[in-house]
Amino acid sequence: MRLGEDEQWIWAELRREYLPPGRPRQLAVVLPDVKLPPANPLRAHDRPTTREPVPEWVRKPSPSQPHDDPLLFPRQVDGQLGLFPPPRRTLAISDAGRIRDRPIPQLDLVEHQLAGIARERKVGGAWLNLTRSLARLALATREPGQRQVLPQTLDDLPSMSPTIAEALRRAGLLADARSRIVPADRVVHGSCTRCLAWSNDRRKVCLACKQFARFHPGSGECERCRSVQALADGLCRFCTVLQAQTATDIDGITLKGGDQLWFGAAFAPKLRTTDARYPPRTRRKGRFVAKKRLVKAASRAARPISAHLVDPAQTALFEASARDWTRMDKSDLPAPTPEAEAVMAEFARYIRSRGWNPDHQHSSTRTLRILLSWLGVQAPIREIDIQAVALLSSNHTDARVTDFLRRRELLIAEEKISADLLRARNIATGLPDSYAAAVNTWIDVLTGQGSKPSRPIAPTTIYNYVSFAAPILRDLSTQGINDPRQVTKEIIEEALKPLTRPHARSVHTSLRSLFRALRRERLIFRDPARTIRLSIARHAPVPLPTDRLKGILDNAPDVRSRLVIALVVVHALMPSEITGLHLDDLDRTRGRLRIRRKSRPDHLVYLDEMTLELARSWAAERFRRWPRTPNPHLFINRETAVNGDAPVSRMIFRTSLKGTGLQAGKLRQDRILDEAHDGADPVRLMRVFGLSAITAVKYVAAAHPADIRPDPIQA
Repeated sequence: MRLGEDEQWIWAELRREYLPPGRPRQLAVVLPDVKLPPANPLRAHDRPTTREPVPEWVRKPSPSQPHDDPLLFPRQVDGQLGLFPPPRRTLAISDAGRIRDRPIPQLDLVEHQLAGIARERKVGGAWLNLTRSLARLALATREPGQRQVLPQTLDDLPSMSPTIAEALRRAGLLADARSRIVPADRVVHGSCTRCLAWSNDRRKVCLACKQFARFHPGSGECERCRSVQALADGLCRFCTVLQAQTATDIDGITLKGGDQLWFGAAFAPKLRTTDARYPPRTRRKGRFVAKKRLVKAASRAARPISAHLVDPAQTALFEASARDWTRMDKSDLPAPTPEAEAVMAEFARYIRSRGWNPDHQHSSTRTLRILLSWLGVQAPIREIDIQAVALLSSNHTDARVTDFLRRRELLIAEEKISADLLRARNIATGLPDSYAAAVNTWIDVLTGQGSKPSRPIAPTTIYNYVSFAAPILRDLSTQGINDPRQVTKEIIEEALKPLTRPHARSVHTSLRSLFRALRRERLIFRDPARTIRLSIARHAPVPLPTDRLKGILDNAPDVRSRLVIALVVVHALMPSEITGLHLDDLDRTRGRLRIRRKSRPDHLVYLDEMTLELARSWAAERFRRWPRTPNPHLFINRETAVNGDAPVSRMIFRTSLKGTGLQAGKLRQDRILDEAHDGADPVRLMRVFGLSAITAVKYVAAAHPADIRPDPIQA
């Protein structure tokens, strides 16, 4: 129902409100000696006049009056802590009508008690309506989550507070009165004078600031806020906490032109946090660390995907050189694709399945993350890129990443280049042009890459050959002999004359191999070094002193070293044979060991009791340290355990014999010579140690020189 215009003005006059705009006004004409009527006849009731009956429609509440005024006792959130105690209110009976339609919990219980009190006192309905309105106001003053009414809030009622208190007490809704221990005029509620934290207690300095001052004695002027108090790194506690809070401002608390204050006491900022946004492990490391990691994770999620993902369907125009990973910004990596994330998760499972500690594999994980973030997993990754990225970290390890990608068929393996072979190529490139091409052809033949297939020679032997022949070829070039076809037998003999016998023998062997390879490739017509003979002194094997062999096993550092020494000293195995042993070659049940040999039948060694026990101990330790290694070799270390099927280097012999001053080759010779002293049968040495006929005869001749006559046709 809408009120008419006249009724609105009447209600405005009764409530002492401003008149609504647009009200028509009667203009007045001022004439001398003319008295005007009263200007506001509607306010005549303010003057004492005869009381007239008020119409019934005026007594009815106005339809425009709000049924639930939100300005009176505004609703609050349950469980929210009030910053300040509620102030003293001045309530009126008319305020109950402003919230007459608001649902008030437990109001029916109080009204029931008021009805009982009305019957006891024999009062009428007007009293009951008044007390119900006052009870509504009393219950509305409660804080969120509070069931009982505090006795001091009843003082805010305009009247009949004892009666309302009695009704609340009977209904069980009146809280007990709290006695004041400290007089009200002496209670101090305020903030800490140092960190400005509001604690609502009587302390002028909070406990956190007192503890801060105890750990940082002395005082000075803060570099940030210029206050004089205890400092840590030039900052007071307030500035220290504020900078830590706003260093990674994920909650948007940084203010412009001011500082954000905080609560003290139980609500003071703590180092640890229970925020569900942070991972459980991160929460224990501290709130500030957790905020930094949360910001880092958010920035990673917002990163774009790399624009350099390799597409296997894209045809390469030309073979690119190695990428320069040193220009990469490791702190700003592209976002990995979902496929790359799956591969990273699989790599984590791969690490756990091998029994490795994930906390020690951060460098391998970071290497794989960089590669997958930039290149993706749609195409295989070159091994040279893995090695280049691994070199960027201080603890560069690419073996685990290489082995993992090889198993997933995501690896483009690079051709292994021997360091000795690379040095030999460099020496050949540095020779004069007339000999550089010839020496490179020679190296191709020695590595089995000539025009005719041949068995390759060890890279170390190739390097020795080239290093011995290079000085002679340079001297020939300075003498004007610039073509290998110009070299004769006499020229080689003249070049060998000033050299010592051992050096001349090595140079002669190298030149003979060089010219044989050139004639094989049809670069020369005849071999000038073929008919050259040098007389050399062959040194017979010499036994080692017994005192040097005493206690050699007891001084070994570990069981692996003792087993290596036993295989050399007892069974005379060569270093190349020991490093090439496989775990399957050891038959612990029958006590046998199979020796693999290239282009020759395998040799079977029957182990003695001591060596067999050492082999069993090493096999148990090998399984304990690397239970899931894919390397099939018997002897492995922490590098080769994750590097496919690579054997250990010969450094294992240097480590095993460290401090003895002995070499594995000398120990092997001493063992074979000792066996040859027991019998002058070379066939027995061939069966026990797997020697060739020439080597067996050499040892028998060294052990029994009177029984072996020299060969009459030997040069």
